[in-house]
Amino acid sequence: MRISFFLLIMLINLNINAQQTYSTKDKKAIKFYETGKQLIIMRRFPDAILNFREATEKDKNFVEGYIALAGCYRILRDDQNVKFNLLTAFSIQPNIPGSMHEYYYLSQIFMKEGDYKNAELFIDRYLASNPTDARVTPQAKKMKDNCMFAQSAISHPLDLSPIALPDPINTFQNQYFPSLTADGKSMVYTVRNSTGMLDEENLYISEKNEKGWLKPEQVSTRINTKENEGASSISGDGKTLVYTYCTPRNGCDLYITRKLGKEWLQPGSIPGKINTSGWESHPSLSADGRTLYFASDRIGGLGKEDIWVTKLDSNDNWMKPINLGPSINTPESDFTPFIHANGKSLYFASRGYPGMGGSDLFMSEFSGDSAWSSPKNLGYPLNTFADEMGFTLSSDFSTGYFSKDVINSQRRYTSTLYSFNVPPELKGNVSCIYIKGKVFDADTKLPLKGRIELINLPKDKTEQSVFSDAQNGEFLLVIPDRSNYGLFVTSKGYLYQSLNFNTTDDKMLSVEDFSIYLKPIKVNSTAALRNIFFETAKYDLNQTSETELNKLAKLIKENNLKIEVSGHTDIVGNIQDNQILSEKRAKAVFDYLADKKEINKKDLSFKGYGSSKPIGDNKTDEGKQQNRRIEIKILK
Repeated sequence: MRISFFLLIMLINLNINAQQTYSTKDKKAIKFYETGKQLIIMRRFPDAILNFREATEKDKNFVEGYIALAGCYRILRDDQNVKFNLLTAFSIQPNIPGSMHEYYYLSQIFMKEGDYKNAELFIDRYLASNPTDARVTPQAKKMKDNCMFAQSAISHPLDLSPIALPDPINTFQNQYFPSLTADGKSMVYTVRNSTGMLDEENLYISEKNEKGWLKPEQVSTRINTKENEGASSISGDGKTLVYTYCTPRNGCDLYITRKLGKEWLQPGSIPGKINTSGWESHPSLSADGRTLYFASDRIGGLGKEDIWVTKLDSNDNWMKPINLGPSINTPESDFTPFIHANGKSLYFASRGYPGMGGSDLFMSEFSGDSAWSSPKNLGYPLNTFADEMGFTLSSDFSTGYFSKDVINSQRRYTSTLYSFNVPPELKGNVSCIYIKGKVFDADTKLPLKGRIELINLPKDKTEQSVFSDAQNGEFLLVIPDRSNYGLFVTSKGYLYQSLNFNTTDDKMLSVEDFSIYLKPIKVNSTAALRNIFFETAKYDLNQTSETELNKLAKLIKENNLKIEVSGHTDIVGNIQDNQILSEKRAKAVFDYLADKKEINKKDLSFKGYGSSKPIGDNKTDEGKQQNRRIEIKILK
């Protein structure tokens, strides 16, 4: 057994190699005590305990005997007996000479139990004794800060009532580190069942329907092995999984796998300079799967474990990880990062900031100038005297999930998954919505692999780019911020389809079961251009239209097309005025393509149809909006 720092202090306190003046005159008590000291030298702690007990039985006011018992129990990690014997000693003699370390250890135990009042009482006694221990004293001052913070947090609790997830989720001995897809309908988490000599971690997944969570299943036999697989993160679309793979020989590294159809492909060590000879764990993927946060104790960090970030470059290679720096990382342990689907709200566990004791959960917001806000403790009752970690939130900030350790009837720790309604204090500055759908061939109705590109139109910036699954056509992408977005779906040999999502309206909700049908490029095929904008009753092109117009020009050039540009209106207003307006709008597009994109005018024509060709119901606002459009038709 390794002798701890406490034991060294205890041996000094016992004055094993020197004469000692005792608080008892009972010779038998002293003899048992002296025998116990010799047994400590031989590291026979259970036998030493028996002798110290006999000593205190002979004289129930034998202070040194209780101190010695506390020391032995400390080595055996029996906090309850440490506390009992130290409190007994101090009840007999409140001010025991040279007992500053006993004050410290008592405070530690009370902190672990969440008894912050008594923890502060004894840490104050320790600090009042003018300690000079360069190792312990800074920790004592930190404990004092934690005691004060915890008592304040408890007096101002959050409106939060965690509820254990119902069966069949919590059916294992331990389940923790949950990770959600953006639609909140798939949850991957770590499961550990301790049976005999085995203590194996594996990944399980549960799907959610209108009735609740379904029976969890192993993610894949390709992923779960005889080694340990845990601490995972699934991308927003559920198609990429990064997880921690640990072996006794090589420690913990990050592995990655992707899903095709319903099957996970063979996983492998994540490429690039992510894994080192050190410890890498606790991955968190951004919603689009292109940014990865993780914890590591690699060389170059600021503390015991730090949070790092890496991104995919334009060639889909993982870049060299960057430390998040002192705005997030501390000289202590910072780990279990979770980046919200909005890409701006970071949640993580830390032992380096004032908290409730152990590791607490914190949040920080990313600003546009590459800076993180000062971490904010998530407060009580989410944080307690226990270690909190492994935390995730739904993309709309409505529901949170975390694991909590509890002691069962056999005095063994078990981890249980909990959910809660997220109070305003824990929500990030930016909520997000998602678009979930499928891409099909318009003629065959078969699933199609297509590129789905989300472009912020005012910035003309691609925010996300994903591909639909080749086997089932599925895709999911997250709209991370409030703006006017163009969604462009392309596939070689097909007319692209454009859609508009203006999320500046806070009432806009996520879109599910959205089907997109791409038309093969052939004569008479038509497509509506939903990201070309005009002011009401005007025909001047809005600047945000340039993104769509540039894509249209590229389509024409790459496929040597000859097209007709047509303008259409709803039925509001005079029929003749609508006819003229629709033609002028079509001509504005014609002129842009010919003049700014240098497309031969012989390959272009334009026509206004007014309200004569509706595709939506003119009795509804939505239908009228569909009818107000620019359309193209392939002529050759």
